[in-house]
Amino acid sequence: MAKVISFLSWNVENFHNDSTRVNNVVDQLAQMAPDVFGLYEVKGAAVFQAMVAKMPNYSFFVTESPGVPEILIGHKNTVSVFVTQRDELQSKVPTLRPGALATVTKGGNIYSLLFLHLKSFPGPRDWGLRDDMFQHVANLKRALDRVAPEGTKANFVALGDINTMGMSPAYNNDLDIDGAQELGYVDNRMNAKVNGMRRLPKTHHNTWWNKSPKPGPSSLDHVYASEHMIFKKFANDSEVEVTGWVNETTDAKKKAWIDKFSDHSILFGEIRDS
Repeated sequence: MAKVISFLSWNVENFHNDSTRVNNVVDQLAQMAPDVFGLYEVKGAAVFQAMVAKMPNYSFFVTESPGVPEILIGHKNTVSVFVTQRDELQSKVPTLRPGALATVTKGGNIYSLLFLHLKSFPGPRDWGLRDDMFQHVANLKRALDRVAPEGTKANFVALGDINTMGMSPAYNNDLDIDGAQELGYVDNRMNAKVNGMRRLPKTHHNTWWNKSPKPGPSSLDHVYASEHMIFKKFANDSEVEVTGWVNETTDAKKKAWIDKFSDHSILFGEIRDS
C-alpha cells in the first residue's frame, strides 16, 4: 500500500510574535514535511512571515473570526487542496473557533480533513458546546456520504484538539464525568451506524501537559476517520504517531520541550491506498 497523503495536527497554544518560538515551531514543521497540516491558536504577522520564508513550497489558509486565535492550514503546492471555513463549528458562539475543512483530490479520489479546536474547560456549558460541535461533525460526515460516489462512503478525517476533559459541575459531584468517559461518549457517537467513524489509536495516549502535577498529562488531541480508510501503522499498530514532550525521558526534558514548542504534542499520520 502506497502513501496517499500525510497529515499533521498541532495545537501550538498562543502562537504569535515570540520570534524564537515561532521559528522553532516552523523549523519542526518543515522537517516533518506533511502534505497537509493544521495549527491551532495562531495569531500575529510573524507567523506568516516565518512560514513563507521557511516553507516556500507550501500554501497557507487562516480561518477568520474576530478576536479569536485562528486555525492555520498549510499544504504542499504539489497537492491539490481546497480549504473552506466551517462556521457551524462555532455553535453560534462568536468567540469559539470555526472548523477548517481541507478537501484533497488525489488519484481521482477525494479526501476531506476537518481540522478542529473544540471548546475547552470542564464546566457544564463547555461540555455541552463540545457535544454540539461533535453533532456538527457527524452532520458533515453524513452530508459528505450523501454526495460520495454510489456505493461508497466519504473519505473523512476529523482531527485536532478535541479537549475531551470531562465535566465537573460546581457543587454537584454526582454529575462529574472524567475525560475518559467523555471520550467514550464521543466514540459511541462517531461509531454509530449512521456516522461510520472510528478513533485511530495513537502511539502515546496523553498529548497535553502544562508542567503541573494537576490535572497532569491528559489525552486531548485525537483523530477520527471513516471506518473503511487505511492508515500507515506506527509502533504497536498505532495509526497516529505522537511526537513531542511525550518522547522525552525526564520531566526536566519534557518541560524544556514544552517551553521551546508547546504543551501539546504533535499528531502525525498517513492515509494509504487500498
